[in-house]
Parts: sequence; C-alpha cells; structure tokens
Amino acid sequence: MRILVTGAAGKLGTFVVRELKSHGHHVTTFDRVHVGAPADREITGDIEDIEAVVRATSGTDAIVHLAGIPTHGLIPDEKTFRINAMGAFNVHEAARRAGIARVVSMSSEAVLGWAPGSWQRAHLPDYLPIDEAHPCRPQDCYGLSKLALEAVGRAFSDRCGMVTVFIRAPWIVSPAELDELARNNGRAISGFGLYHYVDVRDLAEACRLAVEVGLDGSHALFVGAGESSVSVALAELFPKLAPAIGDRAARLVGSRGAVSIERARELLGWSPKRSWRSAVSPSI
Repeated sequence: MRILVTGAAGKLGTFVVRELKSHGHHVTTFDRVHVGAPADREITGDIEDIEAVVRATSGTDAIVHLAGIPTHGLIPDEKTFRINAMGAFNVHEAARRAGIARVVSMSSEAVLGWAPGSWQRAHLPDYLPIDEAHPCRPQDCYGLSKLALEAVGRAFSDRCGMVTVFIRAPWIVSPAELDELARNNGRAISGFGLYHYVDVRDLAEACRLAVEVGLDGSHALFVGAGESSVSVALAELFPKLAPAIGDRAARLVGSRGAVSIERARELLGWSPKRSWRSAVSPSI
C-alpha cells in the first residue's frame, strides 16, 4: 500500500515510518523539516498549505496524519488550535480530492479534559474505566483542537464514505523513557490525572493496523498500555486524590488503567506489548 505520513519527523512519526516500511508498505513522508526515516519519498511542506498537501497525496492509497502541535503551552493557544484544526481539514480535503479511501489521524486523550496542567475547573470521570462512550470535555486548546479534528474526519466520512480513524493516545513514551519509568518505579504522582501511557512502538503498530484492517465509517479509539503509569493501584490512589470520586475507581485494582483499550483490541486486533513494569523494555 502507498501511504502518506504527515508529521513524519516527530517523536511518533519516525517509528510509524519504520513500522510501515517493515511490513512492505511504500511510504511518502510530509513534514516541514528533513525526516531522516527510511521513506521511499520525502516531501517538505506545511499542513496549513492545502495545495502542498494536495500535491503530496498524489499516488497515495491512505494517509496517516500525525502533523500538528503536540500539546498545549508550546505556542499561543490560538495558533495551536488553528494549526491542528486547519491541518486536519486540509488533510481530509486533500484526501477527498485525490479519492483516498482512508485517513488515520492522531487524536489524544486530551479530548477528555485531564491533560496535565491544562484544566482550570476540577471535574471527575463519570465512570471508570473510561471508554469511547464517555463525554469529551476538553479544557485546553490542544484537546479542543483534537476534538475538532475528529469532527472534521466524521464529516468527511459522512460526505464521501471515507474511512476515518482517530487514535486517542495518552502520554507517548520513547524506549528510553520506558526504561526510566522502570528505574523510578513509575511516574511521580502530582494530583488527579488519568496516569495512562503508551510505548511509541506499540502506538506505531496501532497506526499501521488502523490503515490495514478492514473498516467502514468513522472510529475514535483509545490506544494505550491499558495500565497505569504509577506504582500504586488507582483504586487506592484516586479516592485519596479526589474523595468525591466515591467508588467509581473500585475496578481499577492492581495495575489496571483508567482508560479502556478494549475497542482497539476488538476493532484492530491490537494489543500493547511493552510495559514499564518490565525491568528493561523489550528490544525494537
């Protein structure tokens, strides 16, 4: 399959390119800077330039859209939202013009409203573990931009039958960061949060499967380790951090995470392979 990867120079992008190439796909990369990953074709461009995106889609069967601002607070809020939302529109519109049947986009758990350091009004999950039916209540420009991305994709699915997949990733950890979590016995606790994570290699595999697996329509999927990034059970931790949560965390015993990844397992046939609870992260 001929696949265009936007944002291929980023933390996730290089792993996605390698994952796709290792399974026989022809990969074109699109980014503002030199990628360096072993792609078949490299195109330099900006997702805010729709004509550049249109040109990059030539001869492409599917798109993995990773480009954009990766979190809140890096640049002014209005720029974060504009780049991410406009980029999402440009990628899906370019796909429509080119007759591309599938776009897989990187969304975020930030759509739920618990991105670290981003929420201003305290709120708690309606239930735990959270799944795709849980309401989205983003409180920062980044989470809002990802919710806009999903709305854009669904609109194009409705408009022309394009298959659109939105992978709602948590904190993405590199192999070195995974090993650091193991050495530190997990992440430091700093107030209420979902404390979910995913190894970048597992996430790259999910991106590949989201391109390959037979699907119809539009799908938002939580993808992660399925376990917490802290050493204490969330069933014990959450009531201490937020007593108003009551017994909603009672099922989060042992290492069980606050976010369910069952839909990704069922729809993609994907499961995470790497955990910080292993003393040393598995080799690539």
